[in-house]
Amino acid sequence: MSNAQLKLVRKLSQKKFRHELKLFVAEGLRLCEEIPPALIEFGFFTREFLSDTRAATLVERLKNFAPLEEISPSSLEKISDTQTPQGILLVARQKISTLDEVNAKRIVAVLDGVQDPGNVGTILRTAAAFDCGLILLDGSAELFNPKVIRSTMGAIFRLPVATSTHEEFLSAMRSREILAAAVDSSAEIYFRHDLTKSVAIVFGSEASGVSKTILDVARKIFIPMCGHVESLNVAVSAAIILSEVTRQHVDKKFPAC
Repeated sequence: MSNAQLKLVRKLSQKKFRHELKLFVAEGLRLCEEIPPALIEFGFFTREFLSDTRAATLVERLKNFAPLEEISPSSLEKISDTQTPQGILLVARQKISTLDEVNAKRIVAVLDGVQDPGNVGTILRTAAAFDCGLILLDGSAELFNPKVIRSTMGAIFRLPVATSTHEEFLSAMRSREILAAAVDSSAEIYFRHDLTKSVAIVFGSEASGVSKTILDVARKIFIPMCGHVESLNVAVSAAIILSEVTRQHVDKKFPAC
């Protein structure tokens, strides 16, 4: 492993270098299987990793697209972001969709100041499951944070994801109804709203909720709860509401006889 490559991987553990170089690091068999090969710059694997047939097949396939080098487990541990490296690490180019590409989806999920990388990754995975586009507004966790990447379980490569300011988002969504998950006197129970239209559904942080800029123009929806808890985790809330979007769409397309 060259010193230049070693230094580069270590640099990519910092947000400022990921932003500057437009690169990110992916680790693990399942995640590395999902990366479009054309995005891969280079990678490393251990001999032990090749003992698995599926892993060996992956390495042979990727060698057709980018240089991959065998290194020792101890060398991989020095550059890995995980406590127990799975035996493969890839450096790949970032690919972020445009707002127009996201807008082509019938449903758009929007994260407004959601800062926890695990929540962002989980919501991204949920959005992919329900065939949504996703927009990360300013103040949300970085899309290519290693924890975000791992939490997506590869879903980040299967849906359009864009980053945006609040102003750009509102301008791009002018033809859509904007819904905001919020609890106040004017909010409507989420399943009583017609979610079969083209909508953008905004989820805010658990600490401060959706920003006033968006609340001022959005229609508010909420999840009713019977238990004694103050709020739901934002990733759980997103899964509940996005699943209802799909349910309504299926019911409309295949009504009961």
